[in-house]
Amino acid sequence: MVRAIIIEHDRLSTPERVGEHLESLGVELEPFVVVDDIEDPEVTVSFPDPDGWDLVVLMGAPWSAYDPRLRGWVGPELEFVRRHLDRGTPTLGICFGAQIMSASLGGTVSPSPRPEYGWGTIESDEPAIASGPWFQYHGDEFSLPEGAAPLASNASGLQAFGFGRSLAVQFHPEVTPSLLESWCAVGGDRKLIEVGLDPGELIEETTHMARASQAALERMIDWWVDGFD
Repeated sequence: MVRAIIIEHDRLSTPERVGEHLESLGVELEPFVVVDDIEDPEVTVSFPDPDGWDLVVLMGAPWSAYDPRLRGWVGPELEFVRRHLDRGTPTLGICFGAQIMSASLGGTVSPSPRPEYGWGTIESDEPAIASGPWFQYHGDEFSLPEGAAPLASNASGLQAFGFGRSLAVQFHPEVTPSLLESWCAVGGDRKLIEVGLDPGELIEETTHMARASQAALERMIDWWVDGFD
């Protein structure tokens, strides 16, 4: 049995469609929730022993990796991720998770001058990563760490990189209408309104786009699980 640890930084950052597809491939998912109360991220966390996991998935989060309130767990998480990357454990980082991957490899995470929210287009020369619309929900950006290969970008910057058998993506392949609705219910709707988006209309659009992007999601996840073959 292939076992994957899913680092859920809060209880609303769940793997949804990504997790469902991994389970369809026979992968056993083991969630590890970092922050129980989304209103109180200032906690101290010890991450699990890195032994025993065949895959690592790092989910998104409503905070920035450089937020000083996260000092009690971002450092331990960087160490946890570095150990897995050093071992060659296939790791998938999504949005905040991708930023953690970059930082663990010596890259930087900083506020983006071009925040992205909603369905936006990326460009990729890698056939397994579809050029086209993916869901975006971020105000930060990460740099390409030394030794990593750029895999996708757009006008806002780097959108994906590979490192060994690991993949980092700035966008949210896991998104579903219900997941987006849960983010809006805890204040995420304010970000959307600030950038001129109607939360209700975006949730409705996501109902269609999640179905339309399913094949692209499955192709990308299969490619990652198969070692980029």
